[in-house]
Amino acid sequence: MELRRVLVGVDGSPASAAAARWAAQAVGDGGEVVVLYAIGTALIGQAARSAATGLGIFPHEKGGPKEEARRVLDQWCLPLRDSGVRYRTVVSDADPVRALIHHGRREDADLIVIGHQGDTGVLHRLVQGLSDHLIDHAKRPVVVVPG
Repeated sequence: MELRRVLVGVDGSPASAAAARWAAQAVGDGGEVVVLYAIGTALIGQAARSAATGLGIFPHEKGGPKEEARRVLDQWCLPLRDSGVRYRTVVSDADPVRALIHHGRREDADLIVIGHQGDTGVLHRLVQGLSDHLIDHAKRPVVVVPG
């Protein structure tokens, strides 16, 4: 099976870098990797930084969370750039599971790829991990790459 379009979720972790490398190797000639960074959960951190900026704790940041995400995506896409594979990036305001499911459908991805950092203890058991939710709800194949 030749993969024409692979959607890979990234978050800057070593596990997501491994997923990006795997996606670069998996996509067929003439195929494309769509790199998705979902900032839904990062918005809480952005709100805290914004409040701290207003209090003078952090210097004023230019742009919003999407602009910040686009800046870090450039660095996170190094494995794809180094491989020479064609890719493009997408930033979503949604939480990671919703974003991956939505963009998997929207992009008509043959496959969704994510990295997995292993069991994160009590928190993981309380809310399940990203991979568990994605596998339960995605309507297309999901590959979970160990970090």
